[in-house]
Amino acid sequence: MTYDLTALRADIPALAAGTAHFDGPGGTQTPRPVIEAIADALARPLSNRGSLLPGERHADTLVVEARRALADLLGADPAGVVFGRSATQLTYDAARTLAAGWAEGDEVVVTRLDHDANIRPWVQAAERAGVTVRRADFDPVTGELTADHIREQLSPRTRLVAVTAASNLIGTMPPVAEIARLVHEAGALLYVDGVHYTAHAPVDVRALGADLFVCSPYKFLGPHHGVLAADPELLETLRPDKLLPSSDAVPERFELGTLPYEFLAGTRAAVDVLASLAGPGDGDRRTRLGAAYEAIGA
Repeated sequence: MTYDLTALRADIPALAAGTAHFDGPGGTQTPRPVIEAIADALARPLSNRGSLLPGERHADTLVVEARRALADLLGADPAGVVFGRSATQLTYDAARTLAAGWAEGDEVVVTRLDHDANIRPWVQAAERAGVTVRRADFDPVTGELTADHIREQLSPRTRLVAVTAASNLIGTMPPVAEIARLVHEAGALLYVDGVHYTAHAPVDVRALGADLFVCSPYKFLGPHHGVLAADPELLETLRPDKLLPSSDAVPERFELGTLPYEFLAGTRAAVDVLASLAGPGDGDRRTRLGAAYEAIGA
C-alpha cells in the first residue's frame, strides 16, 4: 500500500515555491487543513475552558478533541495526554516532579544516544536531588543502543531510565519494549523521547512499555508545542508545582496556564491528515493511522 504523495505535497503551501527543504529534522511544513483548523479556532469565540459561554465551550471542545486525536495516534488513554509548550519543557517538568520522590543514593540512567533534551533535564534534576547519574553507551560501529547497554547500568537503586525511541542524529531505534521489561523488572520508570520516532513509525505506548512518552506535533505536520502521554494512574501519584486556582484533576494539573487552543485544533487536524494517507476506507481513526503508517513505510 502507498499514499498519494503528489496530493499531499499540493496541500502544503510552503512547498509551492519548489524549494527543497533539507532541514526536515527541524520540523515539517504545514498542510492546508492544519492551517485552516488553526484559523478557524481563532475566528470563533474563544476563552478559557468552561461550560457557560460559547467561547468557553469552544475551548473545551478543542482540548477534548485534541486529547482524543493524540490518544489515537499514540495508543494512549486520552486522560493521560498532557499538552505543553514543547517536548523539552514537558521533560523538564517531569524531571522536577519525579525528582521530588528521589533520595540520595538513588540512580537515574540516561544514554549517550539521546538528544540533550532527554539528558540534561534528568542530569540537572539528579544533581539537585543528590542522585547518581549513570550513562549507557551505544555501539560506535553500528550506532545501535541495545537492551544489554541499558542492563549494564541498572541496579536496585535505579529510579528512572530515559531513552530515545529513535536517534535524532543517526536514526537508529533502540528496542524500547525490551528495554522497558528490564527497567520495570528493576522497579524503575521508563521515560521515552519519541520526538523523532512518532513521524516515522506507528506508536503504541502500552506495547512499548513507556511509562511516559513525549513527542512534538511539529515533527508530524502539526504546530509547535509538546505532548506527553502517560498512564493516568501514574499521573495521579505525581504532584507537580502548580497555581492554587488551577485544576488538580489529571491531566490538567500538569498543564501550566492557558493552553494554546488554536494549536490544539491544528494538532487534531494534523492527526487527521496522517490518517487520511490511508486513503478511502472503513475503520476508526486509530485503525486508519495504522494503515497510513504502513503506507508511509512502504
